[in-house]
Amino acid sequence: MSDQGEIFFTSVGCMDGRVQEPIAMFGRSKFGAEFPDTVTEAGLVGKIATDEVDQTLLNSLKFKIVDVSADMHQSKGIIVHGHQDCAGNPVEDETHRQQTKKAAKLIKSLVGDIPIIPVFVVKKDLKWEAVEL
Repeated sequence: MSDQGEIFFTSVGCMDGRVQEPIAMFGRSKFGAEFPDTVTEAGLVGKIATDEVDQTLLNSLKFKIVDVSADMHQSKGIIVHGHQDCAGNPVEDETHRQQTKKAAKLIKSLVGDIPIIPVFVVKKDLKWEAVEL
């Protein structure tokens, strides 16, 4: 259980370390939250944007996102993210963006009323930046 005054948001996406800070900054700004609950796996949005999502993966996501982050931490919102140059989901950027949006819809079906924002992280110059889709 979180302490009173601790405000969380949820980050669901790739484990790539290059995208974690841009997502954390985006979530803090968007939701006025300090702490990101991070649910990560290599190429995650590609795995859940398929027509037949692995039920074990779906159950694991539901536990982490709904039971822990939403219910126990009272998450203020969820960011579902993909990113350029993904080793776990090596597809074209436009395909990855579409997968991110589809994954966000699936996550929305699990959580109900919590705001969900699909985000794609891009490299601009030498810096990674979160862009809302």
